[in-house]
Amino acid sequence: MRMFVAVAVPDSVKQHARMIRNQLGHSQPDVKWVEYENYHLTVKFLGEVTGSELPALNKQLSLAGESAPPFHLSAGGLGYFPNSRRPRVLWLGIKGELDKAAFLGERVDAYLGELGYEPEKEHRFHLTLGRIRSEKNLKEMQKSIELLTARDKLVGFKVDQFQLMMSEIGKSGPRYLEMGSFYLKG
Repeated sequence: MRMFVAVAVPDSVKQHARMIRNQLGHSQPDVKWVEYENYHLTVKFLGEVTGSELPALNKQLSLAGESAPPFHLSAGGLGYFPNSRRPRVLWLGIKGELDKAAFLGERVDAYLGELGYEPEKEHRFHLTLGRIRSEKNLKEMQKSIELLTARDKLVGFKVDQFQLMMSEIGKSGPRYLEMGSFYLKG
């Protein structure tokens, strides 16, 4: 099973992301858009996990949640990975109590490190909107992004839990299934 640790985002953020996606879609770029139900903030990618590892993962993630406090974030602003000259991933930015979000990431790394998982090099929280497949209509989309960024609003939300997710790859794309949920109690 391919698994990752994530923070779910509320419908208000998903609706904001969909609105941006719809506006950018007018230029018909060659982008593989993330499905509405799959919007999330990745805390840690775990890779392949066996069913026998799940109890230990759940225990360690529960401990991570007990040691990290709830926090507030906002979604807004657009950007690219690796950069705007060679964009491959289009993302919605995350602002707010990023120090507390990073602390959650550090706690997850520390507790899963006891199971042999390597820590993340850096926690860069973002919401992936889509993956750019080619340069078709890319310049037009980038012009739309500049206009959107100039009048973009922030959509705030509280983070008081995180999830262990499984990714299933199907013909219509990935489907994410929640395998556990952990409250922030620190």
